Amino acid sequence: MINLNNPLQTHRNMSSALAIESNNSINVRKRTLSQRVEVGMASLLFTTIILLSIISLVYLAHANRNATKGYALKNLELRRSRLLTENEVWDMQIARVKALDNIQSDPKVLSMLKADKPMFIRGDSAIAAR
Repeated sequence: MINLNNPLQTHRNMSSALAIESNNSINVRKRTLSQRVEVGMASLLFTTIILLSIISLVYLAHANRNATKGYALKNLELRRSRLLTENEVWDMQIARVKALDNIQSDPKVLSMLKADKPMFIRGDSAIAAR
């Protein structure tokens, strides 16, 4: 036990405590502030390079995706243009076939006979009459 009334004993106990503390601190390796800063700078540089690499890859993937979509869009517009042209060609062929001159010069129309006494039928009467 420590007797606080005895100053000599209190001084000896404090000296021995300091000696023990100083012996323990000798075994601990001390780092200087410059070593901590160098490790911090190296970590910061490494982290910065990794982050820049990730951002660059994301940007590259995004740009590639946009370029691919642009290429597909251009192909679809070209196909649409071709289909519109083909539709116009078909419309012109339909108009040509439906033209009055074509219908009148058709062999089926030329083989038809003109009715002598045409009979007109109302919509409410029977169609088949003998």
